[in-house]
Amino acid sequence: MTIRLDYTVPQNKNTSIPNPPGYLPPTSAKQLSKTAQPDSDALIKQNRKSTELKLRRAWDLALAPAKSLPMQAIMLYFSGSGIQIFSLGMIFMLLTGPITAVFNIFKAFESLRPTLSTTTTLSGTKKASDLQNAEPSYGPLAMPMIAYIACQGLVLALGLWKCSTMGILPTGSGDWLHFETRLDPPEWSSTRLLSLG
Repeated sequence: MTIRLDYTVPQNKNTSIPNPPGYLPPTSAKQLSKTAQPDSDALIKQNRKSTELKLRRAWDLALAPAKSLPMQAIMLYFSGSGIQIFSLGMIFMLLTGPITAVFNIFKAFESLRPTLSTTTTLSGTKKASDLQNAEPSYGPLAMPMIAYIACQGLVLALGLWKCSTMGILPTGSGDWLHFETRLDPPEWSSTRLLSLG
């Protein structure tokens, strides 16, 4: 005796069993082509929402280094003012991190570029095809990028301040004595002249 299981969907719509939640009945190619045509108003709204979300995320990314400053300052305080491997490693991270972040700013903001379409039809409304084919731009991200550079500058300033408090930076006149030239004395005494011979 063989048992045969039938897994096909019954074509009879009068079944007493309802479809499970989330089930979508199969659609034909004609129905898919009808729903695939996007409405220009819906695309404009979707584009606007996407742009607002990307700008919000860009501002979060731009202000992230400033938000981490208090924690970094506390860690620098607890690392001490002596020259140890831990404090030097932290200073190295604080000095090189902002520089590499500023050089890679376009890579950091690349996924957040909003798509803006400036082409309009003669009636003044934007075409759906123009909205779909618009190229992402860095233009709206100018202010978040400037804020990102400023926040990275604050992190760099914190690292330089720590270097200064540890005495690593050559800021005093005693640090440059090797490069100073000695001037001839303005006058000589006769006793000194006799001692020099």
